[in-house]
Amino acid sequence: GVRDRFVGRALALLHEAPEEAWTVDELSQRVGLSRSALHERFADMIGQGPMQYLANWRMQVGAGLLRDTSFPVAAVAQQVGYESEAAFSRAFKRLVGMPPAQWRRRAKG
Repeated sequence: GVRDRFVGRALALLHEAPEEAWTVDELSQRVGLSRSALHERFADMIGQGPMQYLANWRMQVGAGLLRDTSFPVAAVAQQVGYESEAAFSRAFKRLVGMPPAQWRRRAKG
């Protein structure tokens, strides 16, 4: 994806600021490509759409913060773009398979 200038720029933006309230509209405007073209190119190169990628990236960043810091789950949620601890916890459990606090205990155990 980094070889394609549009997808590469989109990836860079998502990685630089996962906490932003990204939409496909905003991302496509920032990279200079239509929404549909960006989504298609992104999905072809990355294997998923930009918003799904962002959700997974946020969980990776969140997991790292849970493992490497003692930040409360609510603080981790905010740092990765969730407005509430509950929303982050639901998303984390859906993608990782367990709640963040439980994952943290296992990761640090």
